[in-house]
This record gives sequence, structure tokens and C-alpha cells, in this order.
Amino acid sequence: MAITTDTYTGWKKWSPTQEELGKFYETSELPFQLFENEYLIIYDDENLPTYYCYEKGRLRPFKGGSIKTIHDTPPEDELNIETGGSKKRKTKKYSKGKQTIIYPRNDEQVCAFDLLRDNTKTIKLLLGVWGSGKDLLMANSALEALRLGKYEKIIWLRNNVRTKDTPDLGALPGEVWDKLCAYVGPFIDSVGEDSVKTMLQKGTLKVEPLQSIRGRNFSDSIIICSEAENLTYDHLKLIVARAAENSCIMINGDLRQRDLSIFERSQGLEKFIECLKGEPLFGYVYLPKTERSATARLADKLDAFEFKD
Repeated sequence: MAITTDTYTGWKKWSPTQEELGKFYETSELPFQLFENEYLIIYDDENLPTYYCYEKGRLRPFKGGSIKTIHDTPPEDELNIETGGSKKRKTKKYSKGKQTIIYPRNDEQVCAFDLLRDNTKTIKLLLGVWGSGKDLLMANSALEALRLGKYEKIIWLRNNVRTKDTPDLGALPGEVWDKLCAYVGPFIDSVGEDSVKTMLQKGTLKVEPLQSIRGRNFSDSIIICSEAENLTYDHLKLIVARAAENSCIMINGDLRQRDLSIFERSQGLEKFIECLKGEPLFGYVYLPKTERSATARLADKLDAFEFKD
């Protein structure tokens, strides 16, 4: 028996012997324990994977699938529309925009696809290295859920924390859009600036500052919190408590990119995972591979390099 990790990552990879695999197919029993909603990737003797999710005491098989989104385009010029009688009103016409289909690039992303599209989990956490697809997968799965009518809007949350060792720029100049760009950058990168502008105009995307959400009530919403490494445990509790009826929470982060010592001391995401692992409404997947580009993967080498005095 070979299991690739003993650390809780939301998934286990298992390369069983022929005897172990035969016993598994016969009895569905495993020689190790899984947490509720933990994923299992089983490799056969040809190193081909089969995917399962452990739910309610049994293994649910699944396949990778794809995420299909349709990005809205900006409104066309205002058109005169007949409303009955001699009166006319002006309205903005939106087109359906372009279609995007995203496929998983590695086994961990297959698990992430399943988690993000699973309506039975209402708190969904993706941790991973830079370029592993956290924001891309969350943003597009949220758009797909809106298209399918599962939710009415996306609430975008992000703590206003500047990158470590960079000066504060102060108040940003320009119009509202210029100020919002700094907060929804990952969402723009994932779905495009035109789509984000259109969604803001239609009210299907709302940007909420973390410091003003206490007492808020978000229903029929997908609450997305990006860069959650810059959150304390109390921040995470506050966000979870905002979810009202028919809402889910998507959180992502990279523990290597914390920007203030307070977040290092709080260990918010680590405590969050330790507290919620095994809960039926909680799902978690760690993404260990950079898929952005071969160049971006060199950041892993830079991160691991140790300089000697």
C-alpha cells in the first residue's frame, strides 16, 4: 500500500497492490480512514486514476467534467423600446457574450471541480500555490452557478491588505471603477474586465469591504473570499456567519503569501480547517501544482532556494 501524504489536504492518493485493489472492489473497505468529504484518488497498475469522495460512510465515484460559463458583454447603446401606447422607455440591451469551457489539468483540480459544483457543501475552501487555479476555478464555477439559476448574485470579499514590504498608495484616484479594480483584480483576471463591469451594472456582482460586513445578511448568494491567508480566525468566523438561506461560501488562499505578522500569529486558515474538517457542509482541496505557465513554476524554485551566509 502506498499513500502519498499523511497531512490533511482534503484528498488522499492511493496506489494499492493488486491484492488490495481486488479486496477494495469486493468489499469497498479501505485500509485507512477518511474524513467526511475527503477525496480519494486510486491509481491502478497502469497509473490511471479513479476518483471518489467519502460521503456519509461511503465512497461516491465521480469524473472530472468541465466548467462552462457564458461571459456577459457590456451593454450596447441605449435603445428605444415600445412599452405600450405612445410612450417609450430607454433600456440597455445585454448580449449573452462568449462561452468558456474549463477542464481540469491535474488530479487535484479534478477534485476541486467536484467540490465547487457540489450543492451539498456550503463552505468550500481551496488552498494552493501561486498559479494553481484557485481564483480561476472559483470565479468560473460561480458564473456557471449563476447561469444555471442556483444563485442570484456573487458577493466578492477581500481584506484590504497591501502586499508585504510595499508602501501604501493611499486613496486611489479616479471613478468608482478605478477604485474597485484593486479589490476585484483576481476576478477580472479570471473572467475579464468587460464581464465584471457588466455584472456590477446588473447587480449580479457586489463588492463588499470586509470592515463593513458585520451584521450583514447575504441570501441567495455565492460569497467569494480571495487571498484568505490575510484573514484572522475571527475574520473567517465573521464571514461564515453572513451566509443566509440558499448561500454558499467559497474561500481561497496561499499560506506562503501572508503579508502581515498578525495573520502568521493567528493561523486563521489552519485553525479553520482543523475545526471544520469532517463537517458535512465543509469541503477542502489543496492544489499543489502551478499551472499558470512554465515561467511561473520557477517561483517554486525561488521559494525553496536557501541562501547561505
